Amino acid sequence: MENCTNCGAELTGKYCANCGQEKVKRLEVKSIVHDVVHGIWHWENSVLKTLLSLLKNPGRTVKDYVAGKRKSLVKPFSYFISIQTIFVLVFHRMSENYFAFLNVKTTGTNESAPFDVSEIQHLVSQYINYLNYFMPVIFAFYFYLFFRKKTGVNYAESLAISLYWVGTTLIFSILLMLLSFFEMRSWNARFVVSLGFYTFAIIKFTDISVFKGILKGLSVTALSYITFVLFVTILIIIYLYFAKGISFF
Repeated sequence: MENCTNCGAELTGKYCANCGQEKVKRLEVKSIVHDVVHGIWHWENSVLKTLLSLLKNPGRTVKDYVAGKRKSLVKPFSYFISIQTIFVLVFHRMSENYFAFLNVKTTGTNESAPFDVSEIQHLVSQYINYLNYFMPVIFAFYFYLFFRKKTGVNYAESLAISLYWVGTTLIFSILLMLLSFFEMRSWNARFVVSLGFYTFAIIKFTDISVFKGILKGLSVTALSYITFVLFVTILIIIYLYFAKGISFF
């Protein structure tokens, strides 16, 4: 008779009927290699399937998730953090060239300004990994505000939807950043592409008319971006004031 090594219950099959742990054998190198390969492949494959589903039908995908059909999808935060990680890696590689391009294109710079613009750009580049997490929270708030009566979603469900959609728009930013190797201005298109995706996703999720969908989609997206930019700006001002002693008043 064999007992479960985790809880001690009697084993009657491959899995313990009490705690659910699989019957284990002594660790071997080949078993560790198998677990690593299986884990990476399963994770990447699941993220890819979720991404493809969101690209194909972002409204139906999140509607299914909210309704409880979740087995085939990576959890919202896990999905977001996976794509966010790739975004940050690419951003750190590309941001220096992009900021340099912006600085060259900027005209009429006030040389008497109390701070160097490149210092702000450095802050954004350094903390982008943390700043990006605020966007889903902000977008979820406006989505809930505009559509709670129409769809019946609560804020937690709006946040899950936002993590999926914002995570997907990061994919667009990654692709456009890579295209900036050939044409630096291509990354500027990320806002337009994201706006189109959000509007399309909102129309599909809410089943409202195209006109109302475009109007509300533009409103939610614009307010989210404006709030995000203002929030980041306030954080930068606070940092420069207390850490650098720069006064803006």
